[in-house]
Amino acid sequence: MPAKYKLDTAEAVCANGETYHIRIRSNNEAGPVVLFLHGGCGSADRPWVMKHQSPLAEHCAIVSWDQRGAGVAYDPKKARTEDLTREQYIQDARNVIQYLKERFGKEKIILVGHSFGSQLGVWVTQRYPEDIECFVGVGQVVGTPRSEEISFQFTIDEATKRGDKRALRKLYEVGPPVNGRYRDDKIFIQRDYLNKYGGVQYGKHGSFIWNTLPMIPCMFREYSLRTMLRYIKADLYCLGTSLAKEQVNFFEEAAALEVPVYLFLGRHDYNCPFELAEKWFHALEAPYKRLVWFERSAHEPQWEQPEEWNRAFTCHVLKNI
Repeated sequence: MPAKYKLDTAEAVCANGETYHIRIRSNNEAGPVVLFLHGGCGSADRPWVMKHQSPLAEHCAIVSWDQRGAGVAYDPKKARTEDLTREQYIQDARNVIQYLKERFGKEKIILVGHSFGSQLGVWVTQRYPEDIECFVGVGQVVGTPRSEEISFQFTIDEATKRGDKRALRKLYEVGPPVNGRYRDDKIFIQRDYLNKYGGVQYGKHGSFIWNTLPMIPCMFREYSLRTMLRYIKADLYCLGTSLAKEQVNFFEEAAALEVPVYLFLGRHDYNCPFELAEKWFHALEAPYKRLVWFERSAHEPQWEQPEEWNRAFTCHVLKNI
């Protein structure tokens, strides 16, 4: 049976003295290179990118990267002593970008950032605009304490509508966020109800674990059992580092970007509230910008509405390169 893709590989590559774990798929190596930055900051998304965005491989090279401390890149020994920082992640991203530019003979690449990856994507685009063809933000982080205030109020409102007394009791025990942070770092309680009420995946009403179970077969296609067993540990490790504690306010820190900017937003996103991303988009100065809505999605439109997302990416992004 002939291979479905001309290039279909998982690699550990060395760049500037560091090792990076990347996954590449393409039927058109002459086309643009698209690097996906995952969220978390430790939630590697290789399985879902390869499952849902592979149709784009007909037009370009899609690249998924397990960032430092996440997915395949998680090292339990390093995790005991290594902190993760903004500067590390920016330089890691630059090293991966330089590698891809050299490998595919490109002057620039397309950067797609989801959730925390959209925060990293803005940082990288600000620092190295000469390397970036355009930036695509999905589930865009904008920051500011207002983001968590909106998210918390959504869970309170939904619990009230549903008469969910247990949820209301637990949410009020946690209390509203102060300066964007929950007391005793109990964000997971709020996020579990956010999942339950469809603020992460629109129309899916269940706990984080319940909504995650159907993803396991997809993960086996990309990860070994060992990596899967470590996946949650990696996520928790990354979330406990200095990187995860970074607070941003892109209204002030990223009022302008030097490259074309696209925001692909789910209309029902309350993980990174859509209304703040929309407000930032309209205030943003960029040589070109476009906002695309996904009406049946929340925080993950690229996986909730993959056909529509891929079509929009092809029509709005690839055709403008």
